[in-house]
Amino acid sequence: MEELRKLIQIVEKRAGKPNHIFIYKSKEERLYDEIVNGKITDDHTGYSILYKSGQDGKGLKMIKSRLRKKLMNQLFFLDEDNDDIGAAIEQSCLTKYYQAKVLVDSGANDLAAPILHQVIKKAKEFDFNYIVSLCTRTLLQVYMNLNERSKFYKVKEQLEKIAPRLEADQESEILFMEAKVELSYSVSARKNYLTKVKPVIERLLTIWTEARTFKAFNNYYRLSVWLHELQGNFEDIITLTNQFNELTADNDAFAKRFDIKFNQFIQVYAYLRCKRLEEGLALANTYYSSFDQSSNNWFAYMENYILLAIHAKKYDVAHLLLHQVQTNPFIKKINKLAQERWVIFEAYLHFVAPQSEQPTKWITLLQNAQNYSKDKEGFNVAILILQVMYYLEIVDFEALEYRVESLKKYAQNHFKDSFSERSRTFFKLLAVLVRSNFDPLVTQKKGQYLYTKLQRTPTPGDAYAEIEIIPYEHLWELILERLKRVN
Repeated sequence: MEELRKLIQIVEKRAGKPNHIFIYKSKEERLYDEIVNGKITDDHTGYSILYKSGQDGKGLKMIKSRLRKKLMNQLFFLDEDNDDIGAAIEQSCLTKYYQAKVLVDSGANDLAAPILHQVIKKAKEFDFNYIVSLCTRTLLQVYMNLNERSKFYKVKEQLEKIAPRLEADQESEILFMEAKVELSYSVSARKNYLTKVKPVIERLLTIWTEARTFKAFNNYYRLSVWLHELQGNFEDIITLTNQFNELTADNDAFAKRFDIKFNQFIQVYAYLRCKRLEEGLALANTYYSSFDQSSNNWFAYMENYILLAIHAKKYDVAHLLLHQVQTNPFIKKINKLAQERWVIFEAYLHFVAPQSEQPTKWITLLQNAQNYSKDKEGFNVAILILQVMYYLEIVDFEALEYRVESLKKYAQNHFKDSFSERSRTFFKLLAVLVRSNFDPLVTQKKGQYLYTKLQRTPTPGDAYAEIEIIPYEHLWELILERLKRVN
């Protein structure tokens, strides 16, 4: 059922329900509708809904097979995706190529030739070299069949010219895919590959410099940005994304296919990680209209936007952004983990800047927040720290002492590498809080060294990043303020 569900999602997103492919009130249409409604999720629920009690349900396998075939055929008739003009043109070119190929195989070579020329022209405009090569080879076959000797050799010359561009695209693609496999496999594999990646990125740059194809450019761009992100070189990402913006502005084919939204997203993220907060906020506001509010990308973009506002202590702006997210009806469609992240963002924001009409809302949100047991360096840390803030807020020092001790054990189990240095340092500050018997002056004095160390410790690269919804420096300042208030 999972395959059918995914196919239906694709068809629904691009074209809506294809009523014309169903026989009225057929089991295939019923299966389609109930998958959309979420009532059929596996064979068991399929049997119970499509067949009456005691009725033979052996036909379900055939119904699934027929629906799958119809959905696969429907993929050829989906509307072009206007958000990705490159993908839309690629789809259109391939559709026309297959039409021409059918004509060639049917002996209608004279009808196929103008279609192939049309596709080649469009594919060159968008730098789809593999499509140019595919159509040019088929055009050779056409002129061979038509015995058009001069046209045959002219097309043969064109094929020879496209060959090195196609070869460059293929080599860069293999290098990029191999890098992606290694960097996505595991943290240990990622660390190991990062020590060997320099010649790969240099080779990608050479391919791009010599061939000047879009695919070579894009593979070099994507891997470069990703590596800088993994290694925490966020200033380099800002420089790189600005350079690529200029490159695409001067190349029409590149401008049409370049993923400008990703470039804008990663730029805003880089400004956040570089702590260039005011510039990042201005940029986030400029790029805001680029993202469709019904898309997952909008919610991901808003995470960076609101973090910029929180880190800059622009809490009024952060509350406005949070309100936009919470009132967006499409928030129900993003995955559960993303929804839970927004609950944690809200809890932190209400903790650091409570609104007068909801002064204790963050406590309720915290109590409903779930632990992320699999995310050892992520939001699990954020929740544990917020729990410490809760016990400090209600002045339960006994519970607070117990919680800090739990954090100490947590750090010993999970913070063993240098990339956890900021969290480890902050946890040590919390231990100072307990050892100082929650005396604000003693705590501040004894914690000064660690606080200064925290200020000097950079945030880690994305590969190993801890999530600091509120910068640890700000949290420590809040802790000292609350201690002074309760003593």
